[in-house]
Amino acid sequence: MITFDHDTGRAQAAVTSARRRRLPVPSDIDDTAAMVEVALRAAHMRAPERPTPADVPATPEQLAAVIEERAHQQRIAASHREIGSDFLEPIARRYNQLVREQVPLWIRALQPEFNGLIKQLRAQAKKLPGNLDVKWLDWNDPAVTTPWEKAEGIAFQLDQLVTDRQTMARAGGLPGEGGQDNELYAVAKLPEPSIDGVVQHLMLNHISPEIAQWRDLKQQPTSRWLALTRSQHLTIELATPDEVRERAALRGKWVEAISARGVAPEPSDRSRKAIATALRA
Repeated sequence: MITFDHDTGRAQAAVTSARRRRLPVPSDIDDTAAMVEVALRAAHMRAPERPTPADVPATPEQLAAVIEERAHQQRIAASHREIGSDFLEPIARRYNQLVREQVPLWIRALQPEFNGLIKQLRAQAKKLPGNLDVKWLDWNDPAVTTPWEKAEGIAFQLDQLVTDRQTMARAGGLPGEGGQDNELYAVAKLPEPSIDGVVQHLMLNHISPEIAQWRDLKQQPTSRWLALTRSQHLTIELATPDEVRERAALRGKWVEAISARGVAPEPSDRSRKAIATALRA
């Protein structure tokens, strides 16, 4: 890990994730990383060690020459440390910026792999019972254990992919990636709110329970992913670079429209107009 005043840790982690995903890393990113190493070596150049009795020469003339040479090495080391340190921050800024510019391309390039894994997982989900809680599965039944083992491997790959996406998002400074339920919004989106959906309590009776299930199964990643593939209302789709914030905002739009509806069993025409106004905002 390269460490100095202007941190490049997030950018380096993003590059590592991109390589793990076999995504292209532009040569200027690698060249800049190499320049950081050059500057670091210069910034940490050491002066000659203090002389020992074994370093004392035989004559005064030889001592004068040795002192002159050591003084030269001392000046060189001091100059390298100062100038190398001066270069570290601008090079780090350049490196971080190059990675930041590449992040949106990397995240979009993750979508085909994500879609392929979800397709495989859906195929296994069809073979498993309705209740996916590990406490209730029959682990003695090969009809359960065989598809479960395959689903477990797929879920592990999905978690790795999503973690790499999050690593890239942090390096890219993408907005909205750290909000509530951002893990869900990175891989799934809510339906657009509608007047009928608000009136019929679609959020309360259907969408919110599915979100709650996602949260509750956090410690059961295989069940969590399988349940998501069975969702009737959440659309599984890896978020594009700016989409996590947009998906979170959509939840807020639902909340505003529900507030405009009121608590009456059957909303009045006035309430319906208020819902429509909230949805247009």
